[in-house]
Amino acid sequence: MTHTRTTMPRNHHILNKRYARAFLSLAEENNILERSYEDMKNIHEVFSRNKDLAILLKSPVIRNTSKQNVLSRLFEHHVHPFILRYMMLIVRKQRGGMLEGISGAYIALYKQYAGIERVKVTTAVPMDDQLRMRALEAARKLTPHEIEFEEHIDPDIIGGFILHMEEKRYDASVKQRFQKMKKHLSTL
Repeated sequence: MTHTRTTMPRNHHILNKRYARAFLSLAEENNILERSYEDMKNIHEVFSRNKDLAILLKSPVIRNTSKQNVLSRLFEHHVHPFILRYMMLIVRKQRGGMLEGISGAYIALYKQYAGIERVKVTTAVPMDDQLRMRALEAARKLTPHEIEFEEHIDPDIIGGFILHMEEKRYDASVKQRFQKMKKHLSTL
């Protein structure tokens, strides 16, 4: 029994990727790639904020029709009809509990397919348009890919911004400038 538990998450991870790959192909064939990405981000967010929904979809006691009704009420006016039909199919195939994982795998797969790079940008205060443009210009010098910001706030950097990419870091914070100035002054 212990062996099954350790392999189960890996199997789900593999299945999530397979379902996501299949759906990416279908979305491409139906010319809804960009819409599917936005909808899957919203679906993933709903699942990550509402763990009871995932529990409901995993429950063997609750009928598939009830699960489909819940999904329909939650998503029918918020996602493309094709995506809703796909979700209903997943539930019908007894895989409803995997929808969060499938949506997460789809988001990652779409980003890879579309060449989108996630860039973590840290600022002292919420970014305004001017700071966002400066950060975007700096990020474009570091990657040829389309950029998607993940914004974080850290008052300790005082001002400016710090960009974090996979293996790159660009520090244009006021704190960094103060540290450079202090180091320079200490050598005089």
